Amino acid sequence: MDCKNVLRSVMAFAVLVLSVAACSKEDPFEGPLGLQSRRIVLPAETGVTPVMVFSNTTWTVTMTPKVSWAGIDRLSGKGSSGLYFSYAANYGEAREVALAFEAGGVRDTVVIVQNAAQ
Repeated sequence: MDCKNVLRSVMAFAVLVLSVAACSKEDPFEGPLGLQSRRIVLPAETGVTPVMVFSNTTWTVTMTPKVSWAGIDRLSGKGSSGLYFSYAANYGEAREVALAFEAGGVRDTVVIVQNAAQ
């Protein structure tokens, strides 16, 4: 192997090591609470949609008001993760519900609107 090939191999190995070292299982989000979106608009048909939560601590969520046409798959989580919001078909006028999140003394809300039937 000549010097150029050895140097290229060493540099490629160094890049690989630095790339792996840069990958971390730590959540890069530094605040107690962040939301992917503060407003989600859904179609009138039945469905499920993900809601992403970014946090460096534990968080809770409540649905306000409590409604019979929608549900969430969890009431709390830890770190950055998500939940699933499921909803029934809407045969009437547009309707909405709020998901109120709290983490580390910070509060934020996602308003979810389901379009009216057409």
